[in-house]
Amino acid sequence: MKLFHRTTHAAAGAVLCCCLTTSPVFSQSNANKPRPDSQTSATQASSKDETNSSPRERGRILIKRNPIASEYQVFGDIGSAAGADADGEGVDFRAYFPRSNPIDKPIDSLQIGYNLNFNDQSSIGKSGYSANWSKAFDTDGRFAAAFQIRNMSSDRLIEHYESVWQKRAHDGNYYIDRPRISYDDILTENTLATAQIGYKLNERNSFYFKSSNQKYTDSSYRNRIELQFASAELNDGSEVISEDNSATEATFANARSRRYFGDTENDRSRHHNTFGGTYTGDAWTVDYAVYTQKWDLDRLWHNWNFRESGLDVAYEVEDPYTPKFTQLGETDLLDQSKAGFSSLRIHNSYTRDRDIAFRVDAERPVTLGDKVLWIQTGLLHREKEREAWQDLEVYDPSPDAPLALSDIAFEGPEITILDGFYTQPTGLDPQKGRDILTSNPEHFVFNEFRTTVENAPQSYDANEEVSSAYLLGTQELGKWTVEAGARFEQTKTATRGRVVIPEAVNDPEEGELLYTIETPYDGSLLIVKDLYSQNTYDNIIPSTEVSYEADEKNTFKAAWFQLLMRPQYFNIVDYRRISVPTRSVSEGNPELLPTEIDKLRLSWTHKHDTLGTLSLEGYFIDIENFFYGSVSDEEILEDGTPATYRVSRVENGESARIKGIEVQWKKTASEFLFFDRSSTTVAYTLSDSEAYVQSRPEDDLPTPERSDHLLKLSLAGTIGKLSNTVDFTYQSKALDDLGSSIDQDEYRKAVVGLSFRSAYSLNQKTSLSLNFANLTDHPERSYEGSPLRVSRNQYSSWFATFSLNRSL
Repeated sequence: MKLFHRTTHAAAGAVLCCCLTTSPVFSQSNANKPRPDSQTSATQASSKDETNSSPRERGRILIKRNPIASEYQVFGDIGSAAGADADGEGVDFRAYFPRSNPIDKPIDSLQIGYNLNFNDQSSIGKSGYSANWSKAFDTDGRFAAAFQIRNMSSDRLIEHYESVWQKRAHDGNYYIDRPRISYDDILTENTLATAQIGYKLNERNSFYFKSSNQKYTDSSYRNRIELQFASAELNDGSEVISEDNSATEATFANARSRRYFGDTENDRSRHHNTFGGTYTGDAWTVDYAVYTQKWDLDRLWHNWNFRESGLDVAYEVEDPYTPKFTQLGETDLLDQSKAGFSSLRIHNSYTRDRDIAFRVDAERPVTLGDKVLWIQTGLLHREKEREAWQDLEVYDPSPDAPLALSDIAFEGPEITILDGFYTQPTGLDPQKGRDILTSNPEHFVFNEFRTTVENAPQSYDANEEVSSAYLLGTQELGKWTVEAGARFEQTKTATRGRVVIPEAVNDPEEGELLYTIETPYDGSLLIVKDLYSQNTYDNIIPSTEVSYEADEKNTFKAAWFQLLMRPQYFNIVDYRRISVPTRSVSEGNPELLPTEIDKLRLSWTHKHDTLGTLSLEGYFIDIENFFYGSVSDEEILEDGTPATYRVSRVENGESARIKGIEVQWKKTASEFLFFDRSSTTVAYTLSDSEAYVQSRPEDDLPTPERSDHLLKLSLAGTIGKLSNTVDFTYQSKALDDLGSSIDQDEYRKAVVGLSFRSAYSLNQKTSLSLNFANLTDHPERSYEGSPLRVSRNQYSSWFATFSLNRSL
């Protein structure tokens, strides 16, 4: 019998994300030089429609992007170096200053627009709007202003199968534990308003001011049923073991289920201001800017859990992505009256980010005999402060007034998910749940101990200051162009994390004691204290690029440069958070060091009049202290009884090496086939990587998040007023997290993406566009150790966006 199902309903709520930014301020000598590791990623990040962000990206708010990860690789000017003027953070686009000056292109215009977002999985479309205005206030274009507002909404459905594979001590084989079948209903709305003012005082001085305000609201509802086999009885002889020690069939008695329902409302807001200007002197040109940002997140999350025990269930892995679960005897998981309320956690969490920074860049030509040397120099200082805390309430069931899931469940029939393979019970109605909490409090018992213990570790502060200076020189020597420079960066970090420690292992000299808690089941004491950590480190980041233009058709380049990837702000906080419902633990690591990356690139570009432009590159990347997600198991007492928890934290790997080749081919043509104009771009990267981890010195490991193969293909063509673009991406599997052994390593399966964009001009004032994403309906998939042991199978299907724009 198939289990589980999804009920469609609307949810309301709130969220904000997205850091809107344009390209960083580059000097004149580099104005036409793309920065594939920085500038392009900044621009791409700013143009994303976050109402349609992938489930993977949706969970990565305020996360720095890993510059060696294949999924963030951007194909740009092949063989080039990230110059010394680029921030050493690499692809963290928030290191750059949004710059937009209306006087650069002063025009008078007013445009309004309508958009419609449609998600195939939910079969729901949501409308939005846009408006753009710009005005030059004088005929000389010395004073101009612009304003933009864009509103987009979406209503999406995401379906999941997830599981944890547990090694059983009696035979050393891996069995499915905690298979989870669930769906998410997500309603989002994103409104972004930006304004720019530009003023040209005279021929030497111009100024600009940019402000943006963003409101991103997100309401989500998750309906999940989880089977728990770890403490169940394995029927002797029921197991079928594969060659990789995976149990593909097994039968369990006295298993349990956990039915989880997440009712979450997020409200995020972002306020950003940049003031800057340019001074053009007889010799020097100086760009300067001051940047401030406020980013606030308020989240209200009702975490409901219901349990059922005494279940007899068998599983069979015919298709690893959708294992079959069979109910035996009197077990009926569609009967919600047998699932009793076990816990409710109401999380009110808050995150506050504050950024302030300034940047000055200057350049000038210096004559050396008959040659001209372009000199660039600059300073950057930026500070980030993050504060997070939570108000939590934990409720247990009342022994005198039991509450069944059926008492507060949605009405209606079950619905199938994952292409009809599983049938999901209707699940908890969030409104009924909130009503009964208020009107019938006799069903709930406030758990002061768990409230205090779980609430404390959610509080932390993290501060990061980066001060840097650079010097960069560029000179043309006949057919040669040489660019060389270096950047000095000093980083200071300071964190505060709140921890809960058993008194028996507490160091009274460490941290600041706040209070103690008595454990109810044995009377022992827990210490709640704040732990502080600080770190300061200096880096000199060199950059060199040499280009030789042999003739009009052939160019050779050699580049060597370094990048720096600092730890995530919250990863260096000393914390340990335990989630009892999910039996998981997340930990901070204040000992994390920044990742240092050396990259060498050798390239050749050939331009052919008929066949287009072909570029070939060989590269080598040397990495020290790379970051990786570490996963392990730990026995933790639940009311005095040991239970296995999955523990995750970020660690430093000792070193990694990546070598490979990159190929790019670009071709444009006029009047090709039925197109007036067409273009084709193909880019491919082959990576051969290895990584060394001190805890597993004998294992042959690839570099985390780096795929062996990455292919991107873009086809574009215009026919009169109609333009069309097709983009295809393929990324082979990549190591996501490292376990304590190869059997626990988590790999992300190959990713295939196909998108289509079309635009048509009805006339000079009216245009239409239609964009499709994920047309292959490719799921997000991962496995533990073996492809048989699937840990994630996630579907979000394709979505489309229609836009209508009209100039007035």
